[in-house]
Amino acid sequence: MIAGVQREFVVFDAMGVLYRHGNVVRGVLIPYLREHGCTHTEAEIREVYRRCTLGAISTGELWSALGVAATASDGDYCSRHELTQDAPEVLRGLGEAGITPLVLTNDAVPWSEQLRLRFGLTAYVETWFVSSAIGARKPDPAAYRPVLAHPGLDAARTRFVDDRPTNLMAAEAAGFRPVLFRSDDTDAHPEPGFQPPVVHTMTGLWKLLSSAGRSA
Repeated sequence: MIAGVQREFVVFDAMGVLYRHGNVVRGVLIPYLREHGCTHTEAEIREVYRRCTLGAISTGELWSALGVAATASDGDYCSRHELTQDAPEVLRGLGEAGITPLVLTNDAVPWSEQLRLRFGLTAYVETWFVSSAIGARKPDPAAYRPVLAHPGLDAARTRFVDDRPTNLMAAEAAGFRPVLFRSDDTDAHPEPGFQPPVVHTMTGLWKLLSSAGRSA
């Protein structure tokens, strides 16, 4: 790095941005559990999922708590996720443009690791901040602190891309520049009066980020 040159970053959410399903519990986890005979209610499943993504229990303990440990597995579950179209190309393009991608995700570390390896994203993201390792989930302000402490990062110069307005409000409060990436889950987490830049596709996001870079 050249002395005196400030590094540029973009922070991405994973679910609903890099991966297609924003409501991952309803869109991926519950259908997977039902296939394996789980009869727990959605509220019960969400509570166990929340504990897992906070690091309170392991993914193995999640399968046990939901009664599917005999047949469910991390690898099989992760195979049900879908990549957002053009996500790797945008991540690679940012790196080539001198902008460093980071990820802050509400997830369990084993799932996050399997997904990034499966979709070939590891090489494009400098650091993955995962809620089960942090012990805090967005929009808890504590979830953003490790990102704020990342070497060289200036939140005032950093775009934060998420599909939930509630998460982006917290990101803005932490000093980041929010960008809303619309997903299947966006409208379930409204923040009336909050109007960040909005994109609907990775192509649209690339245009916004690259134009911002040219005007900086």
